[in-house]
Amino acid sequence: MSKLFKRIDTVFLEVTNMERSIGWYTEVLGFSVRWHDVENGYAAIEMGETPLTLVRAEEVIPGSHCLLNFYSSDIYDAHHKLLESGVQVEDVIDYGTVLSFEFKDPDGHILGVCYFEEEQVTRREDL
Repeated sequence: MSKLFKRIDTVFLEVTNMERSIGWYTEVLGFSVRWHDVENGYAAIEMGETPLTLVRAEEVIPGSHCLLNFYSSDIYDAHHKLLESGVQVEDVIDYGTVLSFEFKDPDGHILGVCYFEEEQVTRREDL
């Protein structure tokens, strides 16, 4: 079967205060702004291959589970830097092959950070 899609183009994330969120994602997490449509309430921020598109919303109801994971080659450094930035983070959990922790953005979205040995991951192209 041929692949229908080439990649995930973007992930949409609702925010109640666009300027606050852009500031937090750029200053705390290190994203850069790709574009910002003030009138329509959208902003694309990027780090790596898949950007986040922030969408202005009157109200945000955060979910009860992690929306997405960031990969870090040094999870303890990432954890420490988020703590230093005043972000409330959970403890790092060791799942055996994966280390991870969670934290929240200004709207209460649960985000995660993970680390695993990339060379140990086997990609299956036939799935």
